[in-house]
Amino acid sequence: MSKFSGQIQGAVETRDEMDRMVRELQGEPMLEGMRDATLMVTRSARQHSPVDRGRLRSNIGPEVRMEGREVIGVVGSNLTYAPPMEFGARPHWPPLSALVVWARRHGTSAYVVARAIARRGLKPRSYLRDALKENAQAIFDRLSRAVRKITRS
Repeated sequence: MSKFSGQIQGAVETRDEMDRMVRELQGEPMLEGMRDATLMVTRSARQHSPVDRGRLRSNIGPEVRMEGREVIGVVGSNLTYAPPMEFGARPHWPPLSALVVWARRHGTSAYVVARAIARRGLKPRSYLRDALKENAQAIFDRLSRAVRKITRS
């Protein structure tokens, strides 16, 4: 039986460097990269959003946060009608009170609009999904630059 002996040098240093990179992947360079990514999507989503008075467009915004060890980027709106504008809606009877002002401004009655929604639903506008698809490569490039910056430090 042959005997083997050896020594691994640099294992502690390598482990310490890997720990540093993991910490920084959750730190400022990744947060900056995600902020840039969400701003790209926000800008495109505002350009693609349906506009009547501009309330939805002006309410689309970014949020970047840490959840545990993950950097999370979200772009969206807290308006109640934002999800049906993005995803559409199956036929249903919406509350007339939600349609009165819009219908009056467009020279029709809220009942007529509600009946059309009850018959046909709402078609999806996909302004957020389109913005994400449009910027996917730029987001990938931006986050890749953040990772390269961290691994080169």
